[in-house]
Amino acid sequence: MVDTLTTYDELNEDIQFTEDETKSLLKLSEKEILILVLSEMKKQTELMSKIIK
Repeated sequence: MVDTLTTYDELNEDIQFTEDETKSLLKLSEKEILILVLSEMKKQTELMSKIIK
């Protein structure tokens, strides 16, 4: 079994946005933000499943 904390530590990276990106993100609705987060989680899950296999 994979240690969840270690897995997320490995995926963690510094997230930096330009000023324009930040302004765009601040304009998003809660639903749009949730969609972005879920889509990123899906990508990370797919990557991790490939690594584990």
